[in-house]
Amino acid sequence: MNASRDCKRVRDKITQILLRLESIEKQQDKVMADLRKYLSDRVDDAVQQLSEYLSSTDVKARFTTWTLDEVPKAGGSWDETEYLIKKALLSRLREIIEKWEEDNKVFANACHRLLQHFQQRYNFVEGQLRNLQVAVTAGGLVEKDPPLWLLTNKQMVFGYSCTVASFSLAGSVLGLSYKETIFLASFPAIVGAWMLLKDWFTNKAYEGDECAQMAKRSADFLAAATQKDKLKLLVQEELKQAELFLEQIESRIPELIQADKMLYEELIAQTRTQKELQDLYQPIMNEVSHLRGQLVVFGIKEVCFPDISEEELDWKEDASSHLGCGAFGAVYKGTIRRNGDVKTVALKLCSDVVDTQNACSFLEEVENFR
Repeated sequence: MNASRDCKRVRDKITQILLRLESIEKQQDKVMADLRKYLSDRVDDAVQQLSEYLSSTDVKARFTTWTLDEVPKAGGSWDETEYLIKKALLSRLREIIEKWEEDNKVFANACHRLLQHFQQRYNFVEGQLRNLQVAVTAGGLVEKDPPLWLLTNKQMVFGYSCTVASFSLAGSVLGLSYKETIFLASFPAIVGAWMLLKDWFTNKAYEGDECAQMAKRSADFLAAATQKDKLKLLVQEELKQAELFLEQIESRIPELIQADKMLYEELIAQTRTQKELQDLYQPIMNEVSHLRGQLVVFGIKEVCFPDISEEELDWKEDASSHLGCGAFGAVYKGTIRRNGDVKTVALKLCSDVVDTQNACSFLEEVENFR
């Protein structure tokens, strides 16, 4: 497109775009600092809620009350008995926190809000960059502060892995179940509190006074495990997905900006004539257009599944239902039945068979309808 335009006008436009891009780039440090602050605030909120819950009278009573059926039996040695007591305390705390999360969804809701907030901010920045890309090919000069798009339908998929492999060996050595091993991996604060138990049971009488001993040890264990600095580690681990997502955004946005900057700098440094550019790029554009058409046809026929089945639609291809027509196809009136409801709809029929020549236009028409 630029090959068919006045060179000076193209340079003026690209210069303005580069200035706008630099402005976007300068804003990102503050944007990322704000997002980090938002993450920290959500972590602190979750810590406060969990701390208040674990410090409640009801939880303390439940955690420190043991019956003879619940207390671990003494083992053949103090090491064995100590291990059984540690495992029982950890299991009880895990169950209490899991039940609290199941009832209140504090971690799940916080993580969802964080991901949604980060996604929206990423889409906002990407929309700014997309506007500049459109301005390259659009007529006229770029605006000082162009309209910003919020691409709410575009999803950014980032992979993240739960690194529990390093805890598998510890779990097998300690005899923990898979679920308990995951809990240990997810709640590093418990590990520190667990280690405090070592001195509690050395040369202590346990047999014959199990319930009283467990009540005392439970109170000490709960107090150690629920300190806010330890709970913060716990909550950060639970919200790790959001933190990883934010790290991906922190690296992704500069990559997008740098890629655009390199492209615009190449465009503004262009010295070849219009004819040279057209002769060079027209064959490539033709091939790309053909390949794109093939990919779209493949996507429509092999990958995409229709949102609406023919069984849900009721319409007739006759004059009484005909609403109009255009260059792409004819529009008919019909109804759709879903979940017991019947709604009136307009159906647009493509007048040609979808092939590599018109597939892209067909897809654009579908998107316009959405």
